Amino acid sequence: RITDIGPPHYEKLLPPIIKENYGKWKYHEIIKPGVLMHVSHSGAKLYSVRAGTPRLLSVESIRKFADIADKYCNGYLRWTSRNNVEFLLTDESKIDPLIKEIEAYGFP
Repeated sequence: RITDIGPPHYEKLLPPIIKENYGKWKYHEIIKPGVLMHVSHSGAKLYSVRAGTPRLLSVESIRKFADIADKYCNGYLRWTSRNNVEFLLTDESKIDPLIKEIEAYGFP
């Protein structure tokens, strides 16, 4: 019986656009503060929206971020090495409503 199998392989948790273009990114561009557009060689675009967060967060805040990610990003978000949260989306029209909701919650 195996009891300590560790975490799932990271590839299983990647958004589909990142799986399809893994290692095939052409360039990235800063659209506005906190928003990057990543463009692959195939022309696919991924937008990452970063929100500044403190090092320690309450469970309530993490759940709120997860709800926001479900609403705008198909549930895809990640935490950076500096403890900020990044929302990963493919629909450019959802960027401004996402930013407004994050700011309304009190995070820049």
